[in-house]
Amino acid sequence: MSKIGIVIKREYSTRVRKKSFLILTFLMPVLFVVLMAGTVFLALTNEGDSKTIQVIDHTGEYTSVLQDTGQYKFAVTADNNTDYRNQSDESLYATLIITDDLLKNPKAITLYSKQQVVSSASDAISSQLNEYLSEKKLLSYNIPNIKEIVEESRIEIEMQTIKWDDAGNETEGSAEMASIIGIIFTFLIYMFIFSYGGMVMSGVLEEKTNRILEVMVSSVKPFDLMMGKLIGIGLVGLTQFGLWAALIVGVSLVGQSFSGSMEAVSEVNSILTSVDLISITIYFVVFFIGGYLMYASLFAAIGAMVNSQEDTQQYMMPITILILFAFMAGTYSAQNPDGPLAFWTSLIPFTSPIVMMVRLPFGVPWWELLLSIGLLALTVIFTIWLASKIYRTGILMYGKKPTFGEVIKWLKY
Repeated sequence: MSKIGIVIKREYSTRVRKKSFLILTFLMPVLFVVLMAGTVFLALTNEGDSKTIQVIDHTGEYTSVLQDTGQYKFAVTADNNTDYRNQSDESLYATLIITDDLLKNPKAITLYSKQQVVSSASDAISSQLNEYLSEKKLLSYNIPNIKEIVEESRIEIEMQTIKWDDAGNETEGSAEMASIIGIIFTFLIYMFIFSYGGMVMSGVLEEKTNRILEVMVSSVKPFDLMMGKLIGIGLVGLTQFGLWAALIVGVSLVGQSFSGSMEAVSEVNSILTSVDLISITIYFVVFFIGGYLMYASLFAAIGAMVNSQEDTQQYMMPITILILFAFMAGTYSAQNPDGPLAFWTSLIPFTSPIVMMVRLPFGVPWWELLLSIGLLALTVIFTIWLASKIYRTGILMYGKKPTFGEVIKWLKY
C-alpha cells in the first residue's frame, strides 16, 4: 500500500470507528426533525396570557367589530381619552385609536405602544376591520343578495403541473417539492463542506501543535500527507451521507408497507417520481467531492499556517463569508432557478457546489452541468496545488503567525 493510502486508511478508520460518529450519524436526522417540529410548534403556539389592546373609537362604529382572539383582548374605552401615553396600566399592550370613518379615510387608524408592535397584533385588527368594511362597501351598492352573489362568483382553480420525458411519458410535478428537495441537498452540502473542512483544519492544527508532523514528514511527503488527510476525511463524509440515504430509503419502504393504498402517500410518491433523485444524488456526490476538496485544501493550508485555534479566525473569515454567500444565493435561487443569480453562481466554482443543488431538481441543461463541473475541477487542481505549497512549508513553521507577505514567499519556494 502506498504511503498516501496508509494516511487515508488511518484518517478514515480512526474517525469511523468512534462511537460519536455512529451516534451522531443516526441521531442527527432525528434531532433535525425534532428541532424543525419543535420550531413550528413553538411558532404556532400562543403565549399563555393574552395581551390587552385598548380601543378608543371616536366614531363609535367599530367597537363591536373587534372580537377577542386567543392572543389578544380588546378593551373598549367609553370616553375618548387622549392621554393614553401617560397611563400607568402595565397590563395594556397597546392602544388603538380610530378618529374617522375608515371607509372614507382608511388612514384614520393608529396603533400606539411603548414597545415595537408585532405583526400578529396588527393582523388581528386589520383582518377583522377589512372584512367588516368590505361587507359595508358591498351593502352600499343596494343590490339585493349581493353578498351571496359575490360568494358564488369566487372560483379557486386547482392547477396540476405535468412533466414529460423524451419518450412522452407524463408524471405529475410540483414546484414546491422540487424546491424542498433542492434546499435539502443544498443544506447538506453546505453543512458537509463546513463541518468536514473544519475537521481537516483542526486535525492539521492539532498534529502541528503536538509536533507529531515533525515525525510524520520524515517518512511521508507533505503532499501525500495532506492529500491522505483530505481524501480520508472526505470519505468519512460520504459514508455518513450514504448511511443517511440508506436510512431514508428504509424508512420510506416501511412507511409504504404500512400506508397501504393511502391516496396522500400515492400522490407524494407520484410527485417524487417526477424528480430524478438518482441523478441528483450522483451529482451531489460529484459536487460534494469537488467543493470539499476545494475548500478543505484551503482549510488545511490555514491549519498549517497558524499555531493556535484563535489564529484561524483571521484567515477563516473570507472563506466563511464566501460559503455563507453561496448558501444564501442557493436559498434565493430556489424561487428563480433559471435567473441570473442562480445561473452565474452555479458556474462560479466557489459557489457552484452549493447553488447547483437547488437547480438540479428543476432541470439543468447538459452543457451548463459540464461547464460547471469542468470549472470546478480546474479550481480544485489549482487550490490543491496552492495549498500544498503552503502546507509543506507551514507545517514546520512555529512561533509567530505568518504575514501574507511571508505566505507569498512560501509559494515561491
